[in-house]
Amino acid sequence: MMAPVWLPKTLLLVVLLSAESYTIPEDAWCYSEPRCAPNTWLSLGHCNGKRQSPIDIISGKATYNSSLGAVNLTGYGDREKLLEIKNTGKTVDIELASGLLLSGPGFPAPYTAKAFHFHWGNGVSRPGSEHYINGKRYAMELHIVHTKNNLSISHALKDPEGIAVLGFFVEGSKNVTAKTAEAWEEFIKNLEKVSVKGKEEELESTVSLLDLLGSTDLASYYRYLGSLTTPGCNEVVIWTIFTDPILVPPKVVEAFPSELYSTESSNGPQLENNNRPLQKNGDRKVEASFKLHSAASLVSQSATFPLFLFILTLMSFLPA
Repeated sequence: MMAPVWLPKTLLLVVLLSAESYTIPEDAWCYSEPRCAPNTWLSLGHCNGKRQSPIDIISGKATYNSSLGAVNLTGYGDREKLLEIKNTGKTVDIELASGLLLSGPGFPAPYTAKAFHFHWGNGVSRPGSEHYINGKRYAMELHIVHTKNNLSISHALKDPEGIAVLGFFVEGSKNVTAKTAEAWEEFIKNLEKVSVKGKEEELESTVSLLDLLGSTDLASYYRYLGSLTTPGCNEVVIWTIFTDPILVPPKVVEAFPSELYSTESSNGPQLENNNRPLQKNGDRKVEASFKLHSAASLVSQSATFPLFLFILTLMSFLPA
């Protein structure tokens, strides 16, 4: 379906990424107000489904899939692909130019990147990633949204595998490479330009998505089928959650809740804790691209080592 020629492209993207915003008003859901917080979302779209996201990924329950390998990212190193940044009042959304492609093991077709956004808590001391790994939560989470065969979002929402999201944890640390630190510090300079809800700015691209990903191991991840994490929570997403967090300077993590506001006024509430609570895993299969240590193996190792020490101690008393 073609968009009306008068609709600005950035507005169109945000409307489409709202997932069923044709029928779900923007003010029908939020993160903090009791009237529209996540516990009220069950009546919106597919938010009461059985394949919802985010989840706590338990490595001991994941299945190693030897056919999975490093994802292929084409065009991610191009510094001209980040077009516009917008404060939606619920996150900061970055529109991407065409030509960013995702492919690799486990994907039924090539996927095209459309945009990326973030979820965060309130600085380093209050983490806000949506997914957890073995009960651990990270400071922030970066989501790069792709559609199958370059479909429009509206058409991708009709395909059970229409959207592929790459999820990267972001963690404040002093052990950051100079290149990655420089890229993120350059990127967050844009936040003050879109400090209030509805504000958007064209980006003068000086960093690429690959710059922001740093040295993340693209071959180490979990894969499962889930949903969008905002209403209407459409169950059409192939999730790829990378195990290696992106390490950034702590001031990067602090910048998001301190420089962004959820209303059209800088006197309004700060934009923080924009994450959906964990959803039930149910009987869903979570796959890992890397070999996992089983609980039995760990128990065996922990039991064997003391026995080994005991034998060595006995041997020390034996005559030479």
